[in-house]
Amino acid sequence: MLNQNIFNFFYSFSSNSIIAKSALFLSYPFTYGVLFVLIIWAIFLSKNKIYNFSLLFLSGFFSWVVSSVLKVIWQVNRPFIDLHLIPLYQETGFSFPSNHMAVFTAIAFSMFLINKKAGFVFLLIAFFIGFSRIVIGVHYPIDILGGFIVGLIISLIFREIFKKI
Repeated sequence: MLNQNIFNFFYSFSSNSIIAKSALFLSYPFTYGVLFVLIIWAIFLSKNKIYNFSLLFLSGFFSWVVSSVLKVIWQVNRPFIDLHLIPLYQETGFSFPSNHMAVFTAIAFSMFLINKKAGFVFLLIAFFIGFSRIVIGVHYPIDILGGFIVGLIISLIFREIFKKI
């Protein structure tokens, strides 16, 4: 019930057109832009190109894989299906955990290992993306928390792997 109440609170902001457009922007074009800039930085501009790209890419990719597998295992419907709402964007597939949150949390924590200030900025970005996914009606708060946990665990696993290499 708490999950649904928190969802309803954030989803209610979607009735404001400025917030709705901002949430849609954060959920889609912004995420692709951030990933593009991150790839360019890691490959061309960073000092330890291979390490940085590998850590960021592998953490993000495997967070996506793990969260995708967990979606199939748990098969949680998206909130707009359960609550009979009209989302701002018609997502398909299951809801828990959020792939967006898993990937961006893994990237944020991996970036934190590379550069603390940049990692903090990426963590803020991840949280804004997570909240935007609730506002547009495609994720429950527990989905965002689940994605956060997946991303955190995967980034910590890759930190340990990279320590040994």
